[in-house]
Amino acid sequence: MQNYLIFLTFLLFSLTSTAQKRLKYTAKGKQEVVRKKGQSIRYLIDSVVFVQKETTVYCDSAIYIRTRNQLKAYDNVKITNDSTVVKSDRLLYLGDDRIAQLREDVVYKRGYQELYTDHLDYNLDSEIAYYFYGGQLIDTTNILSSTLGYFYAKENIARFYQSVVLTSPEFTLKTDTLRYNTLSKIAYSFGPTEIINKEGTTIYANGGEFQTEINQTEISSGNIETSEYILNGEKLFFDNFKQYYLGEGNVKLTSKDNNLILLGDEGYHDKANGFSKIYGNAIMKKIMQLDTFYVAADTMVAIESEYDSAKRILAYPEIRIFKMNVQGIADSTAYFLSDSIIMLYQNPVLWTGENQVLSDTIAIHLSDSSVEKMDLKRNAFLISKDSVSNFNQIKGRLMNIYFQDENLNYININGNCESLFHSMDETDTILLGINKMLTSNMTIRFLNNQIHNFTLYKSPEGRFIPPHMITETDKTLDNFNWIIDRRPSLQDIFTKPVYNEILVPLDNDYNINDKPNELKIKENRKNRQEREKGNSLQRSRN
Repeated sequence: MQNYLIFLTFLLFSLTSTAQKRLKYTAKGKQEVVRKKGQSIRYLIDSVVFVQKETTVYCDSAIYIRTRNQLKAYDNVKITNDSTVVKSDRLLYLGDDRIAQLREDVVYKRGYQELYTDHLDYNLDSEIAYYFYGGQLIDTTNILSSTLGYFYAKENIARFYQSVVLTSPEFTLKTDTLRYNTLSKIAYSFGPTEIINKEGTTIYANGGEFQTEINQTEISSGNIETSEYILNGEKLFFDNFKQYYLGEGNVKLTSKDNNLILLGDEGYHDKANGFSKIYGNAIMKKIMQLDTFYVAADTMVAIESEYDSAKRILAYPEIRIFKMNVQGIADSTAYFLSDSIIMLYQNPVLWTGENQVLSDTIAIHLSDSSVEKMDLKRNAFLISKDSVSNFNQIKGRLMNIYFQDENLNYININGNCESLFHSMDETDTILLGINKMLTSNMTIRFLNNQIHNFTLYKSPEGRFIPPHMITETDKTLDNFNWIIDRRPSLQDIFTKPVYNEILVPLDNDYNINDKPNELKIKENRKNRQEREKGNSLQRSRN
């Protein structure tokens, strides 16, 4: 008896459920019933209306199969379901599953959202709409199109796949996978993504978050490209309204026009105010034909301008410079792009070969392939270490250093010249004495980056000090400071070195009674002969 009651209850529930799912219809025009293969098929014409729960279907004509609880609707088809309205030319409605398959000129409307396609499947219970042969979603802010798309009305979420394009008032986004919140207007892309804004700035990313209403974007592992720069980073953020672009993690800023690359831990590009800033072990790379010119600092600022002469890159503090034939340090620097001149400020020091130069300010003139010239402005000091570790020294108010084929060629010193040269025997191992001279101007010529000869102008004064009369004060000019331990290597560009705060000049002591090594004498004699041979060839060319 108990089992019978359970069965009866289940049967009544099933009949009630089936009755609720059963489609009800009306039609103003002709109705015709035809039986095919044991099924009753109803043909309805003129202002046909079907009702199921809160869903209503309107159309001009329909075919209704009662046994399947299905209908096929034609012309001026419209479905209303709660706050959703869908229109199309044709419809197949599966009543038991409450799934509408709409075809041709489909328009789905819910609130301020409109979806256009030719193929849409819509579940009226879950309120999930799906198109699969191309579609477009339009709201108050954006237009989104793709090959495949899902619209989850209850969750206010839309998902787009294959050839996705999001068009906002400020930018256009292209990707293959996108999730979109229809309330907040925030889009999330997954995989390769390209964004182009109205000003022509292009962003390439491996996915990101795009707040379309306030024009802010956060992306991962991508780059931002403007007309002048490309900004790369592990994480990027841009505010399109403020034209502000931020990068974090292995930031790379590339200048398109100047073969320049700026690297750092973090950085940003402020297009509205015309500058970019890189900080956290910032590095500038100037790409040349056969070499790369490196500048490292804590912070770098690239300044844009409509005037070429005002375009420059500032770096500060603790500058380190490295090129194969030139290395240096300074407190700050400015690179003027139009002239290819790098200015070093606040007691800069440069090394080339066995030569060290110091000055209040140094200007480095670059070409596409090499360093062409250096100008030392105020308190110039050249120290040249010879083959036996003597230090030849020249001081002056101004100094112009010229290079040829990556080597020192000659130097002009102008104003208050002081010089100190070690006179050696023909083997370059025995000290004959020290020459100290004063003059207004001087030219020094180099061979193989070593001082070869020099010319003094305008009544030079000098004295020769033999070895037995040399004192400690005779060995150096005032303010002598050989700081070779500060000479940066390529590794020092990428890893900031740590030094003692007090710089101690290298000891220049030598004993005049030391007997020279015989092997050293032979080696130096051979080197001198080779230099003389090279000098003869150079004179013959000239």
